Amino acid sequence: MKFIQNIKSRSVVSLFVLLTFSTIAVTSILMFSQQYDSSIALVHTVVGFALILMVLFHIKNNFAPLKNHTKLGFKQKDKTLNLALPITLVITCLLVVMSFYKVQPMLFLYEWGNTLRADTKLEVGEELTYKVVDKTLDTATGRKISIDLRQGPYFAWPQYAIWVEDMNGNFIQPLFVTSKLANNNFVNKVDKVDKDVVFTSHVILSGDVDLQSTFASGVFPESKADRARPESLPVFLHKYQQASGSESIVPDGDNAIADAYSGATITQSFLMKSKLQNKVDGKVRVRLEINNSFDFNEYYSSDRFPYDTTYSGNGYSAQPSLIYEAIVNLDDVNSIIPMQLIGRGHHSGKDGDVYQDLENMTTALELIDRIIVEVGDS
Repeated sequence: MKFIQNIKSRSVVSLFVLLTFSTIAVTSILMFSQQYDSSIALVHTVVGFALILMVLFHIKNNFAPLKNHTKLGFKQKDKTLNLALPITLVITCLLVVMSFYKVQPMLFLYEWGNTLRADTKLEVGEELTYKVVDKTLDTATGRKISIDLRQGPYFAWPQYAIWVEDMNGNFIQPLFVTSKLANNNFVNKVDKVDKDVVFTSHVILSGDVDLQSTFASGVFPESKADRARPESLPVFLHKYQQASGSESIVPDGDNAIADAYSGATITQSFLMKSKLQNKVDGKVRVRLEINNSFDFNEYYSSDRFPYDTTYSGNGYSAQPSLIYEAIVNLDDVNSIIPMQLIGRGHHSGKDGDVYQDLENMTTALELIDRIIVEVGDS
């Protein structure tokens, strides 16, 4: 009992804060710099909550000095002005606001993390984190459709869209579109410092390119029309343009894709629950188009189409988009249908055709391991 009584709670709390903070620091670096499994995420979450609890105890134990730190005015001893509170508030607010509005250098830090994670190809059989996303609308009256996507070893930060069309190719509705594409909200671009540099392999994964010295950050033009990236998902963009009756391929303004069907890019395996807005019977096509920038190879090198201003511009589409499809009978409830790879999009988004030649595609074929579509009851 005497031994227990000699243990100082303040010392225990302080050391616990130090150890949990150290653990959080390590897991944060791992999650920032590389692909991670659920074990790292679980450690980060559990220890993070423990850290919050201990910080509350730490505040309780040190409430008096912390209160003194927040007082404005001159200190009695040395007559110095205490500005600790406004300084920390200003710095914290700046960090939050600059991060929220994607101001440099915060955006660079975020994209650097994406680059580091993409640099690690996931090993086959490695445990993956899985995310469940519910995009079901309360007003929807059609069939439930679930998309089960298992990421492949090169699934880093792609753009993708999932949609439904009838058997004649008429667009019915989107199920999910990455937010940058849904509102043409691309906010950053890069240019090659040396225009003569030629890429013949995946820029991010090869490890042969010093990104900071090879690329310089640029600023996108104010007009969203000038930001369009038709080469990203040309099949979907042309299909959506036809359905919306828009003169522009840019999904913006009146023809922007509703927030209900869009969201941040999910960079891990996911199960997406959705529902058709209106009742549809019979067979339909469920399609997914996906593309990842900078995945050059020997054929789709950066100098392959020198007179194509889109491909040879600053979009760095490299290997073109891939299109997966499942033909689904909406009358067959609880049916499970795997999506099949049916072709690719145009390398610079010139049209919305599906090209069946895939012999020059390499790492892009490993963006996705498999996709399964399930039909549920209405």
